[in-house]
Amino acid sequence: MLGYIIYGDGAKRPELAERQLSGGNFVTLHLGIRARANGPLALYRARQGAKMLREAGVRSAVFPVDFPYTALFIRMGILPIDTLPLRRALAAPLTRRRLESSGFQPTQAVVAISGERAVREVTECAKALALSYRYVLLSARGAENFARSLRREYGISLLLEPSPDQLNRADALVLFTPRGDLKLDNPILYTLYPGGEAGRGRLPLCLPGEAGAQVENNCDQEQLAAALYAMGALSLETLLAEIPG
Repeated sequence: MLGYIIYGDGAKRPELAERQLSGGNFVTLHLGIRARANGPLALYRARQGAKMLREAGVRSAVFPVDFPYTALFIRMGILPIDTLPLRRALAAPLTRRRLESSGFQPTQAVVAISGERAVREVTECAKALALSYRYVLLSARGAENFARSLRREYGISLLLEPSPDQLNRADALVLFTPRGDLKLDNPILYTLYPGGEAGRGRLPLCLPGEAGAQVENNCDQEQLAAALYAMGALSLETLLAEIPG
């Protein structure tokens, strides 16, 4: 079960309830604190709220964007929803959409994917793009078997172990791990690793309007989008349609 934290002014003691948002069910923690956020009463109530969520079986929750107790909740075993799996799932279709809207032709565009190893998320992204574009570069340890299977099943060839210069010259670059040896000035760039969402290569997440209208102003809507996707309440196509071109 996933949690949803409501935080704002007020003297209310921590309370748990169930709430449905866009087809997803959440254990909701209402945490209203009138005292100073770092005062003893406020900290006591925050610990009490985290303990209540944990005892309800919650290990991940949608946190408010202005939540002052994130570190405390993490220490007590309640983590913010991880948005990275959704960003990675959106990488291939969003890269394809941006290439099309920028006028890159499937027979001319150069698309590059780089990861530390050929794990499922990396190979799924590479396969999805290789089915649409002729020139796909893949930099990932252990990708040889994947490349052979792709060639055998679809007749598609990947360029493995591309040089940094080849990656720098790609029209689109999707990074699953940091690369300190690259310029990162490609026309299309996504940095899909922890911390990568803070830079130019950030892949945005957007909720459908009707879902956003149901939540508090300080709800982290990107976390909520990731939670609803993980629950199966929102499809990838629905979320993709909300991202500006």
